[in-house]
Order: sequence, then structure tokens, then C-alpha cells
Amino acid sequence: MEHYQLAGSGRSGTRPVRRSIVCCALALAFFLLAARLDLAERLTHALWRQEHWQLDELALSLLLLVLAMAAFAVRRGRQVALLLAQNRALTQRLLRAQEEERCALARELHDEVGQDCTAIRAAASYILRARDGDQANVQACAASIARSAETLHAMVRTMLRRLRPPVLDSLGLEAALQTLCDSWAQQHGIVCRFAPHAIPASLDDSVATAIYRLVQEGLTNVARHAGADQATVELRADTHGLLHLAIEDNGQGLPQEKTPADGFGMLGMRERVAGLRGHIRWISALGNGLRIEVALAARCAA
Repeated sequence: MEHYQLAGSGRSGTRPVRRSIVCCALALAFFLLAARLDLAERLTHALWRQEHWQLDELALSLLLLVLAMAAFAVRRGRQVALLLAQNRALTQRLLRAQEEERCALARELHDEVGQDCTAIRAAASYILRARDGDQANVQACAASIARSAETLHAMVRTMLRRLRPPVLDSLGLEAALQTLCDSWAQQHGIVCRFAPHAIPASLDDSVATAIYRLVQEGLTNVARHAGADQATVELRADTHGLLHLAIEDNGQGLPQEKTPADGFGMLGMRERVAGLRGHIRWISALGNGLRIEVALAARCAA
């Protein structure tokens, strides 16, 4: 993979050089043609005849227009290059986060599941070899198997919750967000108020999952960076078929030198919203908290 990327980068690096050579060659050819045919003199003479129409000012106006369009093109090119660089960085971070999550799951499976399975196997083996008069030890082994099975069940539920929130399927988006806010407030000791209003009951799964993950990431950022003691999550649907999500806290807000593109969480939120053709913005005043506003199309499931 690295070799492929390096080879692609080498080919793409020669393209600007070739384009520059072609542009210079075309400019030189046009200069020679204009010098041969005296284009400037002929154009000046032709425009001078139409002085009453002020056509002699047309050349300067077109020149200014071309310069303005060139400046605009350069600016847009820089913006596109910045977005591409951010997307590449986001892709690398997502791959790294995915690999870290896989390693964490593998570690938990090895440490917890392996240990409990070993305990169950040992207890079951003892029960199989136990004699008729060894009832007390058999009961102790059975109780050990029950405890290990309960531990395995709890760990599986935790892993499934990390991979896909089950409350989204069983309770719906509104109840899932209420459960998320309540558990987050209990875990971090921060007051969290959830205010839903007119949420469609049959939202598309991709939209519901995106909103859940946005709230999850927003509250995670509040707990890690905001230094707040209160947070509010608002979700409402308007009459134009849009969902409006707002996550607000009373913390310290974004530092002046920090932008939403600096953090991996914020960048991921922006890309998740952009994937659904929505809009997101951060409203921050230093010392007065941060407000995240999201607008998405309220697509309903078929």
C-alpha cells in the first residue's frame, strides 16, 4: 500500500511541471503569432473607430476580469487543497481509530473471555469427574459457572453497545437519546437536559444513527474539554422537513487559537454531517461555553 501511494505521488508531482511547460509554449506561440500579424495595432485601430461606444476600454476591462477570475481560481484551488489534506488526515485518523478499537476488542476478548472460558471449562470438568458424595463442591463449581456466564453476558452486551446502540432499534431515537443523556450525566456528574420536540417516529436508520453519534461525540467533548457543569441537547423537526440538533454547554468555550478543524472529534462530526448533505456550525464565546448546531434532512424510513 505504501509503495502504491508513493508511486501515485510521483506521477501526480510531474503533472504541474508538464502543465507549466504547455502553458509557456502556448503563450510563446501566441506572442509570435501576434507579433507576426500586428494584432495589438489592428485591435487598437479597430476599437478607435468605435470611440463613441467606449470600446477602447474593453481590453482593460477584460484584463481586469481575467485577473479577478485567476485570483478566484487560485483561492478556490487552495481551499480545495486544504479540504483534500483534511480529508486525508481524517481518513488516516479513522483507520487508526478503527485499528485501535479492534485491538481493544481483541484484548478484552483475550483477557476476559479467555479467562472466563477457562474457569467454566475447569468447573465443568470437575463436575464431570465428581463422585456422588461430593455435592458441595459440585454446587460451588455450578455457581462459578453461573458467575462466569453472567460476566460473559455483560461483556458481550458492552461490546454490542459500543458497536451499535441497541436502544436505537428497541426504543427509537428519542428514547435512545434520553437514555444516553441520563447515563452520561450519571457517569460524569454533569447535569444534562434533553429537549425533544416533534421528532418523526420513523426516521431513516442512517439519519438516526448519525444524530445519536453526533450527540455521543458532542457530550464526550463536553466531558473532556469544556469544564462545564451543565449541558443541553435539543432536537426538533420543523415544517420544512429538517431536523435541528443543538448541543450546548456552559463551559470555557473554544480557545481563540483552536478551530473546529483541529480536533479529530469535531472533524469527524463535520464529515458525518456532510455525508448526509447537512450543515454544522460551532458558536463559541471564550468563557461562555460552546454551542453546536446541526441541520439535517428528516428522511423517514420506507
